[in-house]
Amino acid sequence: MTTLNERFEKGLAMRTTMAGGDPSHFTLPGIDQLAPDLKRIIDEALFGSIWTRPALEPPRRVICTISALMALGQLPLLKRHIERGLNLGLTPSEVVEVFIQLTFYVGVPAVETAMRIAKEIFEEQGIHFTPNLVYDTNQSVESLYERGAATHREHMGDTFEYQSDDADSEESQLDRLITEYHWGAIYNRPTLSAKDRALCALAAMTVMGRYDRQIRSRIEGALRVGMTPSEVMEVFIQVMLYGGYFTTRAAMRIARSVFTEQGISS
Repeated sequence: MTTLNERFEKGLAMRTTMAGGDPSHFTLPGIDQLAPDLKRIIDEALFGSIWTRPALEPPRRVICTISALMALGQLPLLKRHIERGLNLGLTPSEVVEVFIQLTFYVGVPAVETAMRIAKEIFEEQGIHFTPNLVYDTNQSVESLYERGAATHREHMGDTFEYQSDDADSEESQLDRLITEYHWGAIYNRPTLSAKDRALCALAAMTVMGRYDRQIRSRIEGALRVGMTPSEVMEVFIQVMLYGGYFTTRAAMRIARSVFTEQGISS
């Protein structure tokens, strides 16, 4: 059993590693001046008790945190976490790929802002970035769709969350577009592993409060691509102080139900 001071010291050690020598990473503007008790609580609970948990490595925690911030529209905080990700070992290509992965979850405006912030950071740090050009514009639309459908089956199984019996309906047209581009064009890109892409999805969906069959299917998909039950639960713990404990508890209950149905334990 740790003491509060031990948690605080662990939090400071984690923040030191994350800061990479930048003292601004130790400040919480407004909170520092108005609520120093809260700053101490954050240092103990978030940085000393959550970021130091062993179930996810720090770079994977950054992926979860960036995904949560983008899903919540908390883009002013994004710069600090991109810098932390680089300090903790994420490559510039991985940072950019997280934003690409999130496009169909958070929308183009948030991704455009994130890319602009990342570009500024890369320039400030003298990072030469070469974009990863892998999208084949010569493939047919049907080929793109078939590739997306196959990728969905690989990551999520045969069940699509929403299906319409009318192939010409607006719902079916939307589903086809998602299958083509989200699953066919984005999910097949290199740089991020299948588990990393599941981290992005779980973190974003949790803070957005997605409690229907979509998050259940996403949990099942995360297990399918090799995430352990403990890793799934750790994603929810990681985003708790970014999106609130109501969404975390709800997601954990759904995950526990999935584990029970599959006869596994965390």
